[in-house]
Amino acid sequence: MNSDFDTQRKFFSDYRIRLRENIDLKSEITHSIAAVLQRYDTKVWENRFIVGGVVKQIIGSSARSLGFNIRNAGKNNQGYDLELSDDNAAGISIKAVFASVNGKHNLINKRGGVTNDKDIDRWKSATMFVLSGIGIGYVDPVFCSDLVTSSGDAIQISGKGIQNFWKTYPQWFIEIDIPKKIASSNSRVASDAVSFDLFQDFQTLRKSQNQSTFGNSSSTQHNLTRVQSVVPVRGMDTGENSRYVTNTIIGAPT
Repeated sequence: MNSDFDTQRKFFSDYRIRLRENIDLKSEITHSIAAVLQRYDTKVWENRFIVGGVVKQIIGSSARSLGFNIRNAGKNNQGYDLELSDDNAAGISIKAVFASVNGKHNLINKRGGVTNDKDIDRWKSATMFVLSGIGIGYVDPVFCSDLVTSSGDAIQISGKGIQNFWKTYPQWFIEIDIPKKIASSNSRVASDAVSFDLFQDFQTLRKSQNQSTFGNSSSTQHNLTRVQSVVPVRGMDTGENSRYVTNTIIGAPT
């Protein structure tokens, strides 16, 4: 059956097949999500945005490693997060949920807009949900418009409803271990990494941040030393610099 979402459905279907055959990559997805949840506890409000953004990067990177020509496009497009290689610039939104997975999940924030019966028609994006303790699944407005409701602040979809949809149509679901949120007494905040990147140009602030923000553990200080010594000589542009600094601070491969 032809629909407005043929491109997105084909991408998810192919991604599901290729990922199923790549056990090592599935393990990396699981462990990388666990790592960001541990290091950036989402009980800290600002971390919720960074964790969601990192999950989108994880899904995008995993797709590219499987041979898909896609790009992470969230910064350029508010309608979707992954732009597929397609003449129509088709895209898919990524939603990560680590609490109350059976509840209602926001599709579009209305920011206090007036609720009316036509609100649910504003959801126009194919969406991949990454649900803690459940897995990864695909939905779109043709498949699941009956599960969408509108509240004062958001257009939402039923978490329980989409799980039932995947049980009925398992071809739109990927069985993969998505970790649950972990409470951490040593959680970092997202602004630590961003401010460290910024402070490379402000030496007095940088020295003070090294001592107070990141502590004096040998592993952290080793990572900070790598940043200080490598960034100036790599000739990186701003995007590369930011990615390198962030990955180094959290101890990720660079």
